[in-house]
Amino acid sequence: MSATQAPLRQSASEPCSPTLHQVMLPDGRLLAYCEYGDPLGRPTLYCHGFPSSRLEAELFDLAARDAGVRIIAPDRPGYGDSAPDPQRTLLSWAADAQALADHLGLDQLDLLGVSGGGPYALACLACIPNRIARCTLVCPLGPIFLDSVRLQMRLGTRLSFTLTRRVPRLAAVLHRGALPTLIGASPWLIDRVRAGNAGPADRAVLRAPRVASILTRSVQAAMQAGALGSRQDLDLYTRPWGIAFASLEHPIDLWHGDTDNTVPLAHARWYAAHLPHCHLHVLPGEGHYSLPIRHAGRILTGETETAVSARG
Repeated sequence: MSATQAPLRQSASEPCSPTLHQVMLPDGRLLAYCEYGDPLGRPTLYCHGFPSSRLEAELFDLAARDAGVRIIAPDRPGYGDSAPDPQRTLLSWAADAQALADHLGLDQLDLLGVSGGGPYALACLACIPNRIARCTLVCPLGPIFLDSVRLQMRLGTRLSFTLTRRVPRLAAVLHRGALPTLIGASPWLIDRVRAGNAGPADRAVLRAPRVASILTRSVQAAMQAGALGSRQDLDLYTRPWGIAFASLEHPIDLWHGDTDNTVPLAHARWYAAHLPHCHLHVLPGEGHYSLPIRHAGRILTGETETAVSARG
C-alpha cells in the first residue's frame, strides 16, 4: 500500500477531510491513520487521547502547516478504523508504531502524546528509542496505577477508572453496546460532559464551533465500531505499564496548564520528578483543551519564551 497525502483545506473554517489510510501489520491487523499539517514537514507521530481517535489531530493541523510539521495520526487498536487487538498492552503500541514508520519509510520520527496518548508515547520511548528523534507530551495522563497519582484526580474521573478494575463485567457491558449507542445518538452529551468538567479557559475554547466539532467527531469515530479500545485503555492505564521511567534517556518537553481539571498538574510534576530529562513547561491559566489549542504552534516548534518552566 502506498502512502498518499491528506488534502489540505483552504481555510480554518472549513471542515478537514483527510484521506483515510490503512496499513496491514505483521500479525494481519489493519491500522488506520490520517495525516495533517505539512506533507513535506518533519514527521511526527500523534498519540491521541482517551477516548478519542485520529481525527483529534486536526486541532494541530493549521499550526503544523505553519511550523513545517507532518502529523501522522493513527487510531489505536479497537478505536475508529483500526482493528482490535484483544491481547494488546500499553507497550505493544510501540510495535504498531514501528510498523507504521516502516511502512512510511521513516527511519526516525517525533512523538506528540496528548492526554491519554502520553503513556503510549512513553511506551515508544521505552521500546523503540532508536526510532524517536524528539518527544513532546501535552497534559499527559500520569501513571494512575499508582494510588498516589490516581488520587490526585477528581472524584468522577477516579471512579471511571476504578469501575473497570473492580467491576469489569459492568464496564464491559457498558462499553460493548450502551455507551457507543448513546454517543452516536446524542452527540450533545459529549459536549455537556466535556463542558461540565471544564474551567474558564477550557470553556472559552470549547465554545468555538470548529473546536467542538473536531472533538465530538473524534469521539464518535472512536466509538463507531464499539468501545473495545476505550475499555482496554481504561484497564491498561490502571495496571503497571512496564516502563522503567528512570531509564528513559530521551529529552522530553512536557506542557501542562495549571487550571487543568481533567488531568491535574500533579501528574506533570510526577513525570518531571521521575523522568531524568523531562522539561516541564507550566502555562498559567491554561486548561486541558485551551493549552494545546491556543499554543499548538509553540508546542510543535518548542518555543518556550513565555512559558513558566519548572523542574520537579
